[in-house]
Amino acid sequence: MGWDDENPAYRQFHTSQFMPGASKEQMDDWNELQRITLSPKMAARHKLSRDQWDVSDLLPQIKCPVLVMHCRDDVRVPYTEGRFVASQIPNARLVTLEGKNHVLMKGDPAFDAFFAALRDFVPPGKSPGKQKADAPFAGLSRREREVLELVAQGLDNLQISAHLGVAEKTVRNVMTSIFDKIAVENRPQAIVRAREAGFGATHH
Repeated sequence: MGWDDENPAYRQFHTSQFMPGASKEQMDDWNELQRITLSPKMAARHKLSRDQWDVSDLLPQIKCPVLVMHCRDDVRVPYTEGRFVASQIPNARLVTLEGKNHVLMKGDPAFDAFFAALRDFVPPGKSPGKQKADAPFAGLSRREREVLELVAQGLDNLQISAHLGVAEKTVRNVMTSIFDKIAVENRPQAIVRAREAGFGATHH
């Protein structure tokens, strides 16, 4: 009933659980984010549906490598839940993070530890299941991958330049480099190769 009020007191209840160590400005931002991303009706449905989920019986069936990370003093979800999940998945690795925030933020004790553990678990270019599809794109720079993602979504050079805040000439130069690196001659071929590798997946 209080979800959509100008007074964020109701939403603050959730925010205080997700990020009890946040600054006032960060909490204000999170309060507003909740309000604008979910209507009161959808917030209620989301809460009720999540309370009914129980997939614990499926955990022993997981065969892929699994990394479980959980803050020891997490206010939103008890640490015992993370330990339970890790104990039910064969050969899962549990990393205990120090802190009480559920949503990690830069400056948290757990922030750097989280990404260090993630990098150790999935080294760059070694993502399971994508090695074959992504191999031709391993040599692309971060900027080239950003541009190729937008190309795969169907954007033209002008739209890409506006989206990334760079000159259209820069986009053309990046495109030339991409064509050379993934061994294609034109944009349609690049789109096909990119989509086969998983780029632009949410837009086609």
